[in-house]
Amino acid sequence: MKLTSLAVITLLVLGCSSAFAASGSFSLGFLSYTGGLQYCDYEVMFFNDPFIGGIHNFTGACGLPVDGAMAGLANIIPLTTGLPVTRAVYTVADNSFDAEFEAYTGCQIDWVTRNHASKLKFGWEFVYTCGGGDYLGNYGYLDTTLGAPTHNGPAKTSIGKNVGYLFVK
Repeated sequence: MKLTSLAVITLLVLGCSSAFAASGSFSLGFLSYTGGLQYCDYEVMFFNDPFIGGIHNFTGACGLPVDGAMAGLANIIPLTTGLPVTRAVYTVADNSFDAEFEAYTGCQIDWVTRNHASKLKFGWEFVYTCGGGDYLGNYGYLDTTLGAPTHNGPAKTSIGKNVGYLFVK
């Protein structure tokens, strides 16, 4: 075997190994599907493709006592599904129902997220089941604003729970 062939094979093996996979982190907030509502919760994610994990933050701007845990994989959702968020994404298990309601709910959330903010295409959605059947819960755009801006009125999470009042300081 020639030395150049051995070098090419070595580079291919190293290039395909997980040591050279994409890795990093991102923190993104959730906008509604209209782009007009900033939710108080946000995600803080760490990835080393194909793996991803992080926190669904409810303790910051929402003021809830606990955060949700998120863990999953890089994935591809075909356009043919008809879902709002498709193509290259991360799909993660998320215990946000339990975190928001501070109890075991028996509900499972499958969260879908991209790793960058965009107001041109939807960047997050979740599908959930609570005792049978799968439902599209909510979806929208990803934003670099973490949590809802301080305002008078009830704050709302991406899951839809009102969490009290935030006041302008």
